[in-house]
Amino acid sequence: MVTFDSNNEFLRFEVNGRIFAVPMSSIVIILQATEPVKIPEFPDYIAGTVSHDGNIIPVVNARIRFGYPEAEITNRNVIIICEAQGKCAGILIDTILSFQRVTEDKLLPPPNLNSDASSRYLSHVFDDETGQPCYVIDVFKMFNESDEHIIPDMIKEN
Repeated sequence: MVTFDSNNEFLRFEVNGRIFAVPMSSIVIILQATEPVKIPEFPDYIAGTVSHDGNIIPVVNARIRFGYPEAEITNRNVIIICEAQGKCAGILIDTILSFQRVTEDKLLPPPNLNSDASSRYLSHVFDDETGQPCYVIDVFKMFNESDEHIIPDMIKEN
């Protein structure tokens, strides 16, 4: 018998022609992308901030974070607001592809060539429904522990 839990459910999306995913369990909400408000002296991969439910949420530009060229925000872009270990931030991505369930045995460790070419933002890889590799983002690592001061504690409503 195959069982699924929220760790086996992923939202697949595209960044610079590559396929990535985040666990559905980490997603708070998905917003139509707007130009984030730039913040002086923040790292270049922090696109700025957006407002959601009265909170100011920092937004990581996935293209810049992964070393891809920056692109203009269009009506296909979205911001995936995620929560990881009590922190909340958005990920600006190119376009959403689909939702996919993956059995535990199909989740493989990410490639790791050496310390310079490690997959530090990835937790797993799986072959998606089209047979292409899909890289699962470790949301907390993407927000980066060294930049933790930028990511505010998520305000939880009672």
